[in-house]
Amino acid sequence: MALAVLAGCPTRQPELPASPPPDTSCPKELPASCKVLRDETNTSQNSVEYHVLVPSDTKHDAAQKMLEALYRHVMTRRDSEPASMAAYLYTSETQFTTPPPSPVAAVTKKPGQLAPSFENKIPKELWQQVEEALNLAQRFDRKFQRADRKLSYVVEPAAGRVTVTLPFTEAGTEEWAQNVSFLQVMNHFTEVATALFEQVGDLKQLVFVATWRGEEVARIDITRGDYQRLGLRDVEEKIGSLHGRAFLELATGRGTDASVSRAHNQRVAAEYRKILAPLRGQVYLSPRLK
Repeated sequence: MALAVLAGCPTRQPELPASPPPDTSCPKELPASCKVLRDETNTSQNSVEYHVLVPSDTKHDAAQKMLEALYRHVMTRRDSEPASMAAYLYTSETQFTTPPPSPVAAVTKKPGQLAPSFENKIPKELWQQVEEALNLAQRFDRKFQRADRKLSYVVEPAAGRVTVTLPFTEAGTEEWAQNVSFLQVMNHFTEVATALFEQVGDLKQLVFVATWRGEEVARIDITRGDYQRLGLRDVEEKIGSLHGRAFLELATGRGTDASVSRAHNQRVAAEYRKILAPLRGQVYLSPRLK
């Protein structure tokens, strides 16, 4: 009889972690002007959803630090971690109140995940976009000790203008190159212009400056509209086909190394000069460039 009574007793369910009261002010690591829009804990699912309004001028890197701070706050504000969490940043309250919500950044952690996932939609600053597009962290000429031999750039965010200065040195050294040619300058110009205009959405104007032995040997100033009209990517593809033509001429004995190289350089130079022709008043080329 006693066993029957015991068998009929309800099984006691484990208690879920106590839910902390919703935040009414932002964690101390966030700007004082920020505002908690919603802080909800779903006790049955042991999950947290957190929405925060931050200043409208918040930068990409600052938003990333805020997300990291929110993650730490949500995961440590009670004795046990929530099984899942999601925290969102908004730069205007309309982004939150207009369905569906459109946060500018978020950090989430799903059940079973070992680490959180971050999404930051705020564009990086112009200088950061330039450094990434040109892969400057990996360029040997950014590590030179002599300032006049080092690739440099100047960013003007308000105008969307970037000036890139490229000194021509011997490959892998800080010594000036023995010579610099028109073809070399144009090859580097098209490479820089294509990378920047294709990858940096905020870029409106590029000024490319080539220097050699302390002297400015070229300056090419183009806008995004110029870049689109010039079709630099198509030009590079055409020049690639000219390289193939020169290889075929050599392979079939249609000339000597010297004659084929000379004809090839003339054809490539002609293609480059075609794209410069419409840029009247926007191009300077030193008489040194042959």
